[in-house]
Amino acid sequence: MKIIAFTFAGGSRYSFQMFSKKISHFIVEEYPGRGLRIKEKMLTEIDMIIEDLLPKVIKEIETTKEYIIYGHSMGALIGFLICHRLQELEIKSPLKLVVSGRNDPSLKRDKKIADLPNIQFWEEVIKIGGIPDELKKHPELIDFYVPILKADFKAIEDYHYEKSEKLKVPIDVFYGKSEGISENEIEGWKNHSTEKVVLNSLEGNHFFIYDNESFFVNYFESLTTNIHIPIN
Repeated sequence: MKIIAFTFAGGSRYSFQMFSKKISHFIVEEYPGRGLRIKEKMLTEIDMIIEDLLPKVIKEIETTKEYIIYGHSMGALIGFLICHRLQELEIKSPLKLVVSGRNDPSLKRDKKIADLPNIQFWEEVIKIGGIPDELKKHPELIDFYVPILKADFKAIEDYHYEKSEKLKVPIDVFYGKSEGISENEIEGWKNHSTEKVVLNSLEGNHFFIYDNESFFVNYFESLTTNIHIPIN
């Protein structure tokens, strides 16, 4: 069974190495303009990103009987929308959608920062916990990452939710207890599927997936081997 994964804003396939190195068939779909796709033009609209990724996801689906979709933060929104497109096209749905670090996708973003000057933008991203600790230790990388982050934030901030048919896929939702997402904002995920939606809080900030690496490795392995491990 494959896990098809989508990273957070500014991320690349290397952002999920802690999973892909330990879990078989953990496949990270990379956005244009970073990682192995660094020479491609970055996209600043969610719909364009979805249309770019969709054929790549379908190609992966064609070579597996069952699969799971996972995304963190921006990747959670991407995964959610990919599931909708697959359902609309009547293509085999995932056994489960797993999302982390993202509130109810129907909620509007109150604050927009993508158009700020670079230094101010970087400071705002740090304030909202949008940069992993490891990256904060290397300020010399700011000039490289800011254009990528701005493109991703632009896509997220300009996204407008459109109500559509509910997913027919169970959803596991994870969020960090210290990342500033309220229970009410998380509860909204239950409105997006006809199947069971399980909400789970873990210790940590927006990048709690790194603080809970062992937990997630075991969790993903349990999904791919069909061994049930209680998560709530």
